[in-house]
Amino acid sequence: MKKVLCIVSVFAIAFFVACGSTPEVQQPVGDPNVALVKAQNKQLEKIPVTGFAYKSAAIPKQEWDKWAEVAAPVLKEIINKLPEGYVLQVTGHADGSGPEEPVGNKPGNIKISTERAKTVYNALKAKGITSPKMTYKGVGSSQLLPGVEPRDGANRRVTFNVVPKK
Repeated sequence: MKKVLCIVSVFAIAFFVACGSTPEVQQPVGDPNVALVKAQNKQLEKIPVTGFAYKSAAIPKQEWDKWAEVAAPVLKEIINKLPEGYVLQVTGHADGSGPEEPVGNKPGNIKISTERAKTVYNALKAKGITSPKMTYKGVGSSQLLPGVEPRDGANRRVTFNVVPKK
């Protein structure tokens, strides 16, 4: 019995010593701009352009005017503070209706979402928000809103993200 108790004690002490001393973990060498980009994207999450009609890239004027008043200054500031190697991407989205690629007389969600992104991109340029660090892209219905029905109009939107320059 003493041998068993002695063996268990040795293992217990070894376990506590091993758990108590953690090896030094080296911080990964990464992009020093990660924190800034995360903070910028957190701001941008709050200002999507919404209200697009089904299969339409036209920005609803009333929605745009309200949006531009609040969001345009935020976009300008973020663009001015973009770290080297990053761009502001204007991203168009579509709902889950219809095919992603053109089929027959249906233009496809990729085309519709790209047109939405381009329309907002051009509207920003018309408002004086221009920069070689700004781009646009359509993603179709590949990034639907969580918890929202795929065909819901809330999925027809344009969002903004700071992304690495390609």
